[in-house]
Order: sequence, then structure tokens, then C-alpha cells
Amino acid sequence: MIVHTINKPDIWPSCNELFTQDDELILLEDGVYLALDKVSKACAIQADVEARGLLDRVPGSIRLIDYPDFVRLCTQAEKVCAWF
Repeated sequence: MIVHTINKPDIWPSCNELFTQDDELILLEDGVYLALDKVSKACAIQADVEARGLLDRVPGSIRLIDYPDFVRLCTQAEKVCAWF
């Protein structure tokens, strides 16, 4: 499994076709805006979602995680790829 992190929504066109079914996508910082209309399945850092006032707009298919969850996912992955 590869963990892909996205912190800016404008990077989405460059990377969205590179994810496999086994990979994990984590949205953080402004990348959480992708959860509103571009990404159907991912994790998002809850603190970043809350900071942007999006908590009630993020669909249920997006799993909200905290920073300990983020670290756990990264340490379990074969690789971590940061898109920014």
C-alpha cells in the first residue's frame, strides 16, 4: 500500500490517475476541499476539515482521522508519496 497525501486541491489533475485500489489517500491542509466534489473515498485530517468550516459538508465516504491515525497509516505503508 502507498499512502498519498494531498495538501493542495490544484494538484489533483496531476495525480488522480496514479492511485491504485490498494492505496490510501489522505487529504490535509487545503487538500480537504477535494472531499467536497473530487474525491469519493479518502481520509481527511479532521482538524483541517474543522478549521475550514467543512465538517457538515464532507460526505460520509470520507473518513475523518486525527494526527495519530495519520502517523499510523504512514508507518504501515510501504511508501508515502506527498503531492504538493
